[in-house]
Amino acid sequence: MKTLYLMCGMPFSGKTTLAKSICQALQCSYISLDEINEARSLFGGEGIPIEEWEKTHAIANEQLRQWMPSGADIVLDDTSCFRWLRDRYRNLAEQYHYRMIVIYLDLSIDEIRSRLQQNEMIQTRLGVKAEIINEMWNTFEPPRSDEVTILYTPDQNIDQWITKHFQ
Repeated sequence: MKTLYLMCGMPFSGKTTLAKSICQALQCSYISLDEINEARSLFGGEGIPIEEWEKTHAIANEQLRQWMPSGADIVLDDTSCFRWLRDRYRNLAEQYHYRMIVIYLDLSIDEIRSRLQQNEMIQTRLGVKAEIINEMWNTFEPPRSDEVTILYTPDQNIDQWITKHFQ
């Protein structure tokens, strides 16, 4: 069945790494809200006004509307930190007769902070301000039992996890 895989997790939880691995294994199309923001000269780690996030989500929705008629599986890479955001994508998926699966990356705040500190030393990617991490941690709405969700934790091997859940 046609599927929208919606990534869900805190910054530095490994969403993009896992999303790209899923895309490679399943030959999915890929939409990244970070990449959309970057193309708009915005960076979420520095803080983005809500109005700009809405524009970014509108662009992602438009990409979904363009790609869904083809029937291709799609991975959408975002924090998906609020239930209402996930519901918005779920409603769009249903319009195109897609099922939606939330891929939830569950990491502790200590693990997130450790990854941020490690990144500050080696700078493999742009960082995220501590106040943004703290705010997101305090407002993040994990998927609920009524959402079709597959859990990923950092102790799992990505390739083995993909094989277990998708092949």
